[in-house]
Amino acid sequence: MIDVFEFLDYRKLLKNLYEERKAQFPHFSYRYIAQKVGFSSAGFLTNIISGKRNISAEYIFRFAELFKFNKAETEYFELLVHFNQANSHEQKRYYFEKILANKKSKIAITDARHYEFYSKWYYTAIREIVDAYPISDNFDKLAKLVFPPIKPAEAKKAVELMELTGFIKKDKNGIYEQTETFITTGYEAKSVAITNFLMQMADLAKAAIDRIPRNKRTISSLTYTISEEGYQQIHERLKSFHREILEIVRADKKENKQDRVYHINFHVFPISKF
Repeated sequence: MIDVFEFLDYRKLLKNLYEERKAQFPHFSYRYIAQKVGFSSAGFLTNIISGKRNISAEYIFRFAELFKFNKAETEYFELLVHFNQANSHEQKRYYFEKILANKKSKIAITDARHYEFYSKWYYTAIREIVDAYPISDNFDKLAKLVFPPIKPAEAKKAVELMELTGFIKKDKNGIYEQTETFITTGYEAKSVAITNFLMQMADLAKAAIDRIPRNKRTISSLTYTISEEGYQQIHERLKSFHREILEIVRADKKENKQDRVYHINFHVFPISKF
């Protein structure tokens, strides 16, 4: 039996439920579903599963009835629909946190910790700091090494979370160290947690214009007219440049030269509709 609470995408859930029922009951076709749920055509479900169409609140409960969801399953399915169909990041974050808070959700145990890791910009900063400086449980010192400074309690919570997620660990001398050199989300990452993190880093970049001396920061911008093909070339060059930066960082780490933590933002976005 398919467990509704293991899903984060209601479209995948519907697809799996359909395939399961179809294997059990040959008459359980798209046409049959259309008749039961009230779609005008059998292809409507295909469009929902592929992401071409959304479903309204009315159909949430019709699907719940079709697949015989109990109350808890229906409430969870409703959260999934609202989360997947949210039009803004704030809406997505709202429903995602409700999903994580749901006691029956199977994603809460693993994803909630990673979600929290990206919920505060200074978590990644601290993870890099422990790679450059010998840090034990002196959270006052650690908090002061972060810029802008944070509270010792915030530094302690960050370290405890990263120990729990396995991002850092203590060595035999009680000094924290990274467990993996790099953490990457990939270019296709679209999670709410990563969006939270990127928005916070964009805010820090704005604040750095006033906070950081010019000789210690590099902030510039370009505005240009270009074709779709030209944009794709820039996109690929930025990805390549990203990899080049990582190679510089790797070489720097091998020689133990690192003595500071930097964050780099790449922002490329349209400012016209044509």
